[in-house]
Amino acid sequence: MKYKYLLLLLTATTLLLSVARAQREEIPYQDVTDICKTCVCLSSQDSNNGVHRNLNCAMKNFKHILARWPPEFGTKHTGTEIVASYSGNKIRLLQQLPATTAVVTFSCRHCGMQQLQAPLFMDVPNVEGLYLSWNEISDDALKPDLFRGPFNSTKYEPIALKDLDLSHNRIARLDRKLFEHTPQLKKLSLAYNRLSILDAATTASLASITNLQRLDLSYNGLLTLPAELFPQLRNLHILDVSGNQFAVVPNSIQQLGKSLQQLNLAGNPMTKIDAHSFQHLDALRRLNISEMTMLRSIELGALELPGLEHLYCARNPKLERLEFVDLLQSRNLTQLDISQNALTTLALNMSSNSSNASWPRLRSLAIAGNPWYCSCELLQALEQAGAPQVLQPLTVVPRCETPYLLAGAPLSNMTAEQICNMVIPKKYRAVEDDPPRFLRRRYIILTVIIASVVVVAGLVIGFIVVCVRRRLKGNDYGVQPIRYTSVRGSNLSAFSQLQPASVTSKFNNAAGTAAGAGAGTTGAPNA
Repeated sequence: MKYKYLLLLLTATTLLLSVARAQREEIPYQDVTDICKTCVCLSSQDSNNGVHRNLNCAMKNFKHILARWPPEFGTKHTGTEIVASYSGNKIRLLQQLPATTAVVTFSCRHCGMQQLQAPLFMDVPNVEGLYLSWNEISDDALKPDLFRGPFNSTKYEPIALKDLDLSHNRIARLDRKLFEHTPQLKKLSLAYNRLSILDAATTASLASITNLQRLDLSYNGLLTLPAELFPQLRNLHILDVSGNQFAVVPNSIQQLGKSLQQLNLAGNPMTKIDAHSFQHLDALRRLNISEMTMLRSIELGALELPGLEHLYCARNPKLERLEFVDLLQSRNLTQLDISQNALTTLALNMSSNSSNASWPRLRSLAIAGNPWYCSCELLQALEQAGAPQVLQPLTVVPRCETPYLLAGAPLSNMTAEQICNMVIPKKYRAVEDDPPRFLRRRYIILTVIIASVVVVAGLVIGFIVVCVRRRLKGNDYGVQPIRYTSVRGSNLSAFSQLQPASVTSKFNNAAGTAAGAGAGTTGAPNA
């Protein structure tokens, strides 16, 4: 009974595979006839008798890939390496690659690709490199069975994919089981996509690539990195998260302390890097914290990295503080770039042993483009670092900006002994922590004097005004006082007082005559 079920299962599987193969054969492929006259076909053999085939079909206006490998490549590909390029064509749908046992590197950049036929590598199990950048691939096209290998008895075999480039596409999330058939994947680039948030499925998908050595998540608009991303990535050596939106260094990176060797954080909007940002990253050799337009300070203790060899901290236009003394822990430092910042000085603890305050392997020191204040402290720090032998002028020569007596002078022409023994006139000396103008001593004294003059002048003017008013009041201002008469007084008496006596007597006689006449007149009718 069991054998019947097993036979039925095998028959069904064979039927499905044949149907799938028939469906694949119905999709048109590019004609292989005389393909080496259209494309470039090259063959070579190395010193170890390894055969290398190169098929270059770039920029040929193809809409499909080849149905088979060129006849010039032969039929037996075991022990052969094939490098195939279809970049610059118009291949919207990437079909299943033609069968081969050779080690394959496949490239199809700038093809406008939107769809991927699954399973893509069923007949190409030894594919090691796949480069599909600068296309229009979305997360819907990335299905778990895309990378599965040939079917073997009860399961699908994994493929040998080691390097996968999906940068410059439209990927917003990843399927949780996308990489279950790629156990050997070591390099993965997802730069310039739309992974602004690493959700649970995307995080689980990336965390499942346990052999991953290099991960590029740059320019995705990421705000943070989940803590669940790195615990299983114990072989991760290179992490690129530049060009994202990190306000601080993600704490989850510290989980890579024993494996991480290169970290790129350039182009993130950080304002400060504190003392615990790179804690536990003892294996870190290269650090890039350049092109941060908002970065102002790197706090004491932040750069205490014993394994650091290369530090790139350039083109940070607002960076005014960098604790140079932290780099004394990096005895293997070979390259240091702190150019194009806003740094004015560098300081080292000169009381320490000179052998502990130097970098014997330092070969390049770039400091140009900073507004340096050429002090004794700065020149001593540079000489202890190995200047002028290791100074790299690049395109801009490092020069003094202050004090004004040395403005414009190249730093490479100076020595600490000259600067330390130089007596700078007082008027050329820089005033550290210069207070605002209104708080400076001479301006305070000038303000007090002016205020005193104003008060005294006001008092004098007021005294003069009071004296004048009193004097004018004592003289009654030259005017007779006004006398008032009662309204009830006779107008006649008032008038008479103002007129001469003759006028008054005439006025009185006339008034009496008028009164007598009036009396006679009124009395006649009554009689």
